[in-house]
Amino acid sequence: MRNRKLFAALLVAALAITALVPAALADTIKIGGLAPLTGEVAQYGIAVKEGVDLYIEQLNAAGGINGDQVEIIWYDEKGDETEAVNAYNRLVEEDKVSAIIGDVTSKPSLAVGDRAVEIGIPIITASSTNYFVTDGKPNYFRSCFLDPFQAGIMADFAKDQFGAAKVAVIYDNADDYSVGLAESFKAKAEANGQAVVAYEAGTASDVDFKAQLTNIAAQSPDVLYVAYYYGPAALIVSQAAEVGLNVPFLGCDGSNGIENVITDTALLENKFFYTDHFATDATTEKAVAFIASFTAKYGKAPYSAFNATGYDAALVLAEAIKNAGNTDYAAVVAALKATSVEGVTGKLTFDDHNDPIKSAFVMTFVGGKQTFVKQQNP
Repeated sequence: MRNRKLFAALLVAALAITALVPAALADTIKIGGLAPLTGEVAQYGIAVKEGVDLYIEQLNAAGGINGDQVEIIWYDEKGDETEAVNAYNRLVEEDKVSAIIGDVTSKPSLAVGDRAVEIGIPIITASSTNYFVTDGKPNYFRSCFLDPFQAGIMADFAKDQFGAAKVAVIYDNADDYSVGLAESFKAKAEANGQAVVAYEAGTASDVDFKAQLTNIAAQSPDVLYVAYYYGPAALIVSQAAEVGLNVPFLGCDGSNGIENVITDTALLENKFFYTDHFATDATTEKAVAFIASFTAKYGKAPYSAFNATGYDAALVLAEAIKNAGNTDYAAVVAALKATSVEGVTGKLTFDDHNDPIKSAFVMTFVGGKQTFVKQQNP
């Protein structure tokens, strides 16, 4: 009898304690996050993480996914392929995540994708624009546009905005992202009837581009397409002035942040134009609410389009898990395929290549600040 009473008392106590455990501890959906949070491209990883974290915080405050709270587990892969694969393995094997948001740049994304396709885990990148990131990987999606689209946009922009008949290209021949952009810009320009009069290569480690820029200047192009990330792009713009190359510069989404590293922002004024995924002067209800909530959380307005695409990546993934009704890999992937949601960067649906059908924004700089020029729809 004493044992029965003791058991009953213990059972009542256990039930009481369980009732006090927060829902977040009782039922949690784990999602992995891969991003460079330190290193040369940390600006992009931090921007994505801020957008994702904001959405997850709002999602949990609203009750989570079908009543379950969401935990995001981040690992810093430092922009390195090996680090990214190691972090991916840890997320899958140790943390037992149900899905992954990442990676951020092309090479780590390609490396992780080769592993993720083996088990079919749902994965979505907010920023990897290389065509091959999702190619042959039915479980890999993205919330950003891809390189052939954005490069083609700029070839059209050169023709429409400047009447450019002769175009030049400078790119990093050691970087898949840069090579893909350069090739796509060249192909679209030639299809437009524009002559590609110079096609010069360097590497991201270069600090002196004057030889390439002198060759380009000798061909008198109407515009120069700079297929580089913001750091080398800043050097190219500065050195172009030194060799007397005075033309409009056209950049890519990787140009975002160039105003923070260039020595003379006047060189960008209504002269450097680039493609981006979001504009902070967007006026849709979703965009306005996002800008306000981001500012409230971080004490600053969104400063990168990847803040917005990170937010949308988390939104798309959460909606897919909700619609799937569980975290089974195949069920969530099928729900991602059927996505049709309104995000802060516009309405998102996916094509057969798991790329979003969405708009691109052309930006420039006025007073040293990013300024919206036009929205280009697909």
